Amino acid sequence: MAKSSSWVQPPSGRSADRPALSSQNSLRLAKEWSPPGKGASRAELTHLGCGSRMLLCRAAQGSFEVSVSPEAAVVEHGGSVWINCSTTCRDPGAKGGVETSLTKTNSKSGAGWEAVLLTNIKEWVSSPQCYFICGGNTMVAYANISAYRAPERVVLEPLPEMELGQAYKVMCRVLNVAPVTHLTVTLRRGGQTLHTETFQNHTGAGPDDVTVITEITPQRRDHGQEITCHTALDLTPHGPHFKNSSSAVELKVYDLPEKPQLQTSLYIEVGTRATARCRVAGVFPVAGEARFNLSFGGESLNFTVTTSGDTATAQGEVRSPSPGQHQLTCIVSVGPVSRAAGQSILVYRLPEPVLEVTESRTLVNSSVTVTCRSPEADPPGVLLQLREAERGLVSSAPAQPHVQFQLTAGEEDDGREFTCEARPGSGIPAVKRTSARLTVLYGPRMDDSGCPREWIWKEETEQTFSCLARGNPAPDVVCTKDGVPVSIGVQRQVRREDAGTYHCKASNAHGSASRDVTVQVEYLNILVLALGLVGVFAALTGLGVGGYMYYRSTRIRKYRLKQQQAKQGKPAEQMSLNGAVQNTPELEPSV
Repeated sequence: MAKSSSWVQPPSGRSADRPALSSQNSLRLAKEWSPPGKGASRAELTHLGCGSRMLLCRAAQGSFEVSVSPEAAVVEHGGSVWINCSTTCRDPGAKGGVETSLTKTNSKSGAGWEAVLLTNIKEWVSSPQCYFICGGNTMVAYANISAYRAPERVVLEPLPEMELGQAYKVMCRVLNVAPVTHLTVTLRRGGQTLHTETFQNHTGAGPDDVTVITEITPQRRDHGQEITCHTALDLTPHGPHFKNSSSAVELKVYDLPEKPQLQTSLYIEVGTRATARCRVAGVFPVAGEARFNLSFGGESLNFTVTTSGDTATAQGEVRSPSPGQHQLTCIVSVGPVSRAAGQSILVYRLPEPVLEVTESRTLVNSSVTVTCRSPEADPPGVLLQLREAERGLVSSAPAQPHVQFQLTAGEEDDGREFTCEARPGSGIPAVKRTSARLTVLYGPRMDDSGCPREWIWKEETEQTFSCLARGNPAPDVVCTKDGVPVSIGVQRQVRREDAGTYHCKASNAHGSASRDVTVQVEYLNILVLALGLVGVFAALTGLGVGGYMYYRSTRIRKYRLKQQQAKQGKPAEQMSLNGAVQNTPELEPSV
């Protein structure tokens, strides 16, 4: 700001009516006084003054006034101002001036007035004395000069990221301002006033740094609002009115009302991987600002983050090379707010169980021992069970090293499957299985289910000759008819010469078995068919002749009956249909 000066014109004329001096002032003015520079000190000038504004002294030869303008001046620190002293003394020889410790660089004077320019004003408060000597009497008036300095800077301290519902201090600093007593500081949130502070009780006239502090408890609606600090240095009516403000600081409010939720298995086998999820709901202001730290056993995990509404989810994989209890930890942060959740996971070691069969390929009627055992596990206490299909054969007690099952191998045991199950203790929901199949070796067996003793076929139909044998290893079956090998399992058209006895033999490394199979072929006999047809024809002919003779006889009887009824004049109802007449002698039939 440019330095300023003030200029006040001297008064013209004087007042016609003057107030009377008190007797005390009259006595004071009666003393002899010399003007400044001729032996009078500043203390003497003050002592001889008649007032601080418009001074009125009365002497034997008359009265006069002394005034100063401006009475109160507000000047920028280092600036300048004109001080005008004037008097109503009519004595042309009246002398006056300005007594001050400030620098005077220019002056002007005229009849009854004198003005001086005070420059480079560095005193924050000063009171120049304006005096006039009239008729040997001296009057003094005082001017009050105040220096000011507009705020060098208005600084709003940066605000941290805020947690919803927590109290925070807002601090505004006003640097190098004077006079502080005329300063007003206002803190605002958007268009709302948070705090206003004034400093009327401030001591000291010089510049000072002012700090204003207020407290806020942010809510969700405050997110994104701006905090500003405003100052007003009001020097009116004698000086200017300065307004300044700080740069705005945006409020950032965050909230995590809910604790994260962990989702993963409580038990993980050594060397395997399991999915771990950490989910947190209610993230404010947006779920995308949530930051995750997912660790297992003290080591950070790689993970991906997905969001839906105000919910964020981190998903990764946990894996551990060593057994024991390990901690899964999830820390979620948004702004300054953090929430954590942890879960203990048991990492276990469960080796594949061992299933041993004394002779996995054994001869029929041999003794077989099946053993189920488990290598060292962590935690110890593996439970073993030997099973067959859905049926448990034998189970172990906790920490029992193995279980066994013994049997004598029979044909029915061929292909029998045994399973060794191992389950860890400590309630771990895991199981491992190892299976083995028993092979029983025996010679061929032939029965009606695989090789029927008799086949009955019809001539010219399609048939397949089949003969199977049981045994392990699977036996070879050879069938012959009249010493000629016959194809087994091949479809063919039946002929009459296929009838006969077939000799079948099954063999493997452990023996052989034989079986005779008879095949009958049914076919059509022409001679028998012809004789049958002749017999049928003769029967039909006889039936026809007999029917005709019966019909003719019936007609003749009816005719004779009607003739006899006509002769006797009796109604036909009295005659039976077979020709008999009631109470009438039997008539001789006529030919």
